[in-house]
Amino acid sequence: MKSESIKILIGEIDYKLGRVDYFKTHLEEWKNKEDEDYEKSQRRLAKLIDEATNLLQIMKLEELDEFNKYQEIFKKLEISSSS
Repeated sequence: MKSESIKILIGEIDYKLGRVDYFKTHLEEWKNKEDEDYEKSQRRLAKLIDEATNLLQIMKLEELDEFNKYQEIFKKLEISSSS
């Protein structure tokens, strides 16, 4: 993979992981869990986890050295997406 492509992939992964953290925190602090927006946020979080996991799988196949920096996060995301 070209270095520019790696930078873009890393940027996308970092962005998705930041959004995952935001939604996790946001959902934990949500007061009315019966709210329709709460459900939408849960679905968005699940989608973000899937997207980040997919990007990390691509990195694992294409750039194993870079992937090693994300390996623990990848394991946590896989556990989150399977529950």
